[in-house]
Amino acid sequence: MRGQTQLCSLQQARGLAAMAVVAFHLSITLALPRYLGQEIFADFTRRGNLGVDFFFVLSGFIIAFAHDSDIDRPDRLRNYLMRRFVRLFPVYWVYVGIFCVLLATGFGTGATLPDTAGHWISTVFLIRLDSFVFPIAPAWTLVHEIAFYLVFALFIVSRRLGMAAFTIWMLACLLLREYPAYDHWTPITTYLSPLNLNFLAGMLAFYGWRHGRPYVVKCAFVVGLAMLIAIYGLEAGGMLYSHLQIAYAVAFGLIISGAAALESDGQWPSNTRLLNLIGDASYSIYLTHIALLGLLAKIMIRLSAHMPVPPKLIYISVLVGTVAGGCILHMLVERPLVEFFRRRLASRLEFPLVQQKAN
Repeated sequence: MRGQTQLCSLQQARGLAAMAVVAFHLSITLALPRYLGQEIFADFTRRGNLGVDFFFVLSGFIIAFAHDSDIDRPDRLRNYLMRRFVRLFPVYWVYVGIFCVLLATGFGTGATLPDTAGHWISTVFLIRLDSFVFPIAPAWTLVHEIAFYLVFALFIVSRRLGMAAFTIWMLACLLLREYPAYDHWTPITTYLSPLNLNFLAGMLAFYGWRHGRPYVVKCAFVVGLAMLIAIYGLEAGGMLYSHLQIAYAVAFGLIISGAAALESDGQWPSNTRLLNLIGDASYSIYLTHIALLGLLAKIMIRLSAHMPVPPKLIYISVLVGTVAGGCILHMLVERPLVEFFRRRLASRLEFPLVQQKAN
């Protein structure tokens, strides 16, 4: 089954990573004085932001998975770039446009509205010009995604050119190894962040799955899980994340390649419909969850003033509502919009149906 064109395990992994990020931010939000002022499930969610690391590794795997046959074929470049554009920008523009309108009319308490030409350029085109925090805060990760997409495009132009450029990029990221605070990014610390090494881990995971011996690669899933637990234990014991970030990327790569191998061999539960839906909706969940969990938390807290609602029930209700809201937005906004653009471009470009979920 190595020639298959869709892996449900990847979608399910996306769903789990998205929920981990939502849970992480929800614990932080409810701890703020304007909400509950107390931490809920923080011991379990404090490293849910590792879902972002996982997303980057998964992106490396998926791009290699979807476009491996395009490498060294410059005639495929236009198709590649348009597929990346359709998958990323139209949905983002709808959400960020709505969000900016809401901010301009007084809604939103912690987000930032662009106030300079440079900030608008950064917001619209997802490029890092300074330390500006995007109106949709999680969009900072999309800056890394676009950088990876553009460097991978060089592989399509020429395998040698891509290999040279990617090697130089990865070495620069490895040598700089600077982890700036959340709101202290610069173009250098973004584009040369060691987080970009996660894309390399994902690509290596793909080639390990594609070319490795199946029985060996399947073992990578268990090895990756064991490695993840061990690394988490080291961090909990006081070791700095900056010393463990690459190890996390390797563990995630092993888990992904192992899951792909298990699914290829028919040993993965691919018919988990709810988790598949959450995976499909992960992009919408990721972009909208900060706004949704803030809104739903306020509603639940106001409700608790009139009837007894335990804090843990508030947390669970907001978490479920935020994920459900992202799924609804996926079905009503994201999916129709992406399908519209794909239909409009289908006569000139290739958008294989079997790969739509894979990337």
